[in-house]
Amino acid sequence: MRSNNPFKVHNIEHLSASKINSWINDPALFIASTLLGLESKVGVGAFRGTATEYALSKKLQNKKLSENKINEFLFGKFNEECIENNIDINDYKSNREKTSLPLYYKQAINLYENFEELEHYQHKIYYSLHEDLPIPFLGFIDFVFKDSIRDTKTTSRMPSKPSEGHQRQLAIYSKAFPDKELWLDYITPKQAVSYKVTNVEKRLNEVIKVAFGLQKFLSISNDPHELASMLYPNYDDWIWTEDMKQQAKQIWSNE
Repeated sequence: MRSNNPFKVHNIEHLSASKINSWINDPALFIASTLLGLESKVGVGAFRGTATEYALSKKLQNKKLSENKINEFLFGKFNEECIENNIDINDYKSNREKTSLPLYYKQAINLYENFEELEHYQHKIYYSLHEDLPIPFLGFIDFVFKDSIRDTKTTSRMPSKPSEGHQRQLAIYSKAFPDKELWLDYITPKQAVSYKVTNVEKRLNEVIKVAFGLQKFLSISNDPHELASMLYPNYDDWIWTEDMKQQAKQIWSNE
């Protein structure tokens, strides 16, 4: 197949930081999930982050909110996410995460309460990253303040440095607000640590290079199964659950 826009041929309407990072981390998983419908359940840890950010946004928008009201937002949002993703809100993992929610929120609000007035929460961006890429980038910025963009990452263990994937994410966001500082805020139940992203051009160049590489790979064939046959999953990676491995057997016949 020869096409000026192989993304369109494969029904990919936009790119994002998560897509770019997925292609970098495990091309086989990217092809399986993006082109062949492999499904993976989102872990409850993701809902912990969503709930913490949601309650934090409410407090930043109304600093008079009581602790009881904040807890309503925390637990309500967490339960809502579980229900939407068909996860039992009362199983062991869900209850463990719910117990930790006030601890994450406390660290987050201690960091954020002294920032300038919040301008946007979950601000949508949608734009072309490069004139020669025939597909736009989509993203949602957690928090936009007067002088900074901030992305919140809840984690059980504090990293020693910000991940390259997270830096690429902020670099993509910078195109929407080029004059604002970029910050990654890592939140654990015990502390909050902020990292300023300064190597923006380097990370943007990485994203563009990867996007063009992905485009070239997709242009090889309009058959996603043929593309998948050129790759193989890294089943040692924790992201491959048993359910996902079973689905993958239909793609790679790895019985």
